[in-house]
Amino acid sequence: MRRQLAAASELPPSRVTIRGNDDPKTQGKRVLMPLRPATATSEFSPWTRLRGAVRRWTGPAWEFLFPPACVVCGGEVPGDRPALCAACRSQFDVSNGPKCLRCAARVGPHLDTSQGCLRCRDETFAFRRVLAWGVYDGLLRQTMLRGKSARGRPVILLLADLFLADLLPDLLTEPFDAVVPVPHDWRRRVWQLQAPSETFAERIASRLQRRYTPHILRKPRATPRQATAPPSVRRRQQRGAFVVPPGLDLTGARLLLVDDVLTTGATAHAAAQALRAAGAADIVVAVLVRGLGHRARPA
Repeated sequence: MRRQLAAASELPPSRVTIRGNDDPKTQGKRVLMPLRPATATSEFSPWTRLRGAVRRWTGPAWEFLFPPACVVCGGEVPGDRPALCAACRSQFDVSNGPKCLRCAARVGPHLDTSQGCLRCRDETFAFRRVLAWGVYDGLLRQTMLRGKSARGRPVILLLADLFLADLLPDLLTEPFDAVVPVPHDWRRRVWQLQAPSETFAERIASRLQRRYTPHILRKPRATPRQATAPPSVRRRQQRGAFVVPPGLDLTGARLLLVDDVLTTGATAHAAAQALRAAGAADIVVAVLVRGLGHRARPA
């Protein structure tokens, strides 16, 4: 694992061409900084750095008053920080079996999914492929919902580490230049206080030493909840919901678009469309869990 993490910093540098101010095509534009591997801390917001400092200062006292516990069931766990107990981890619906190369849905053995599977073959996506770790069902679904709460950051960080432990080899085959979280609208951010997509994206950027760039994608308007909406409605709701700030040139950029859940791909498609319109050359989506649009029936 350490060798794989070290290899992340040895990936070839970006082929993105940064035009000078003397180029008439970019005069007056804010051009994206060179997308090279960098210390992830330098890319994080002041709030992220402040939160880390407070955690270091108060850590021993906090752990004495509130001993580490499983973030799902509250049971005892070894170590000095919150974790997942073995019983809860064993109930997560995670499989290393065959998955669609395009949408990451589970498929049967010996199927060619280079052009998609039955779930995505007739869909048009602005991204190239999806990397997903688990299935949005059962205890993993309950854990994800807990991670979406205001105090859910530790849960998302733990799930992000599990994602990286299983899918790091796949990530290292993708030569992306920067990590972009799918943003929330400002109203949802006020109520939710933390965004799982940003927490997950920060973790990936930190571990792989890539640029974390939450500023290049925005969501200026709220969209309806999509949990019960059919795929056609979801796409219509998300159309035009995301924008790249005016003057930001992403020509040639290769991006990893990060979200917590993907079901129909409508949200990721709309976000990727905005990035493509700004010039992005290639977009890969990474999500913690893949929703399949239905609840599994109990056995």
